[in-house]
Amino acid sequence: YMIAFIYPITATIKPFLASKGHNAEEVEKMHQAWFKSVTLQVTLWVYPYAKDNYF
Repeated sequence: YMIAFIYPITATIKPFLASKGHNAEEVEKMHQAWFKSVTLQVTLWVYPYAKDNYF
């Protein structure tokens, strides 16, 4: 179920980042960094539960 939450978690953070007064380019860079971080963390959390041939 954790993989399914990647999109809602990353989609809802963008307006929060934009509300702090950063320009659009900075917001996009922060959003991409957030997405990469969440994706990597979820991958590391689900790795022990994945079957051997998944990775």
